[in-house]
Amino acid sequence: MHIKVRVEVSCQREAQRVLQEVVDEIRRRLGINVFGMDEDTLEGVLGGLLRERGFSLATAESCTGGLVAHRITQVPGSSEYFLGGVVSYSNESKERELGVPAEVIRVHGAVSAECASAMAEGVRLRFGSTFGISTTGIAGPAGGTPEKPVGTVFIALDAGSHKEVKGYRFFGDRNQIKLMASEVALDRLRRFLLRNPEFKP
Repeated sequence: MHIKVRVEVSCQREAQRVLQEVVDEIRRRLGINVFGMDEDTLEGVLGGLLRERGFSLATAESCTGGLVAHRITQVPGSSEYFLGGVVSYSNESKERELGVPAEVIRVHGAVSAECASAMAEGVRLRFGSTFGISTTGIAGPAGGTPEKPVGTVFIALDAGSHKEVKGYRFFGDRNQIKLMASEVALDRLRRFLLRNPEFKP
């Protein structure tokens, strides 16, 4: 969500003062939900947090097809903290490249919390990064079921001592679902870093 603030007063200095007051109040009310201002991007803000704390990141993607990694590498200097990523689109590649147990896929399916968790852990271990994040889901337009309809996506974060995974239901076309999944994946890590300033791997 983007919020635009417009101030109409006769004096520019007064406009700047009022504008700053409004912005400060928005930040106070929305808190961690505000990731940046003006030209800030989510991937840029996340990169700054990782760089400041000396942390690194690797990605494991299925339904987003590398979009998360693409967004991260749009930031100049991202090689300081982004170690690499794996696009594990098939079940076989999830097992071979990320070490996802075949039993996890057989019992729970590739689109599941269990598979997402194994993917995030696998990519973190493979690259030796501080964090691993993963996405697995159904971007559509086909492939959905009553139990797991199109738009179902599981996103996991693994930091060794800390692991979390959550399921989502996104709406829209294929590109919109992929974009929303990538947005949430990046934001999950941003929020974790802000909420855990004392975290050490």
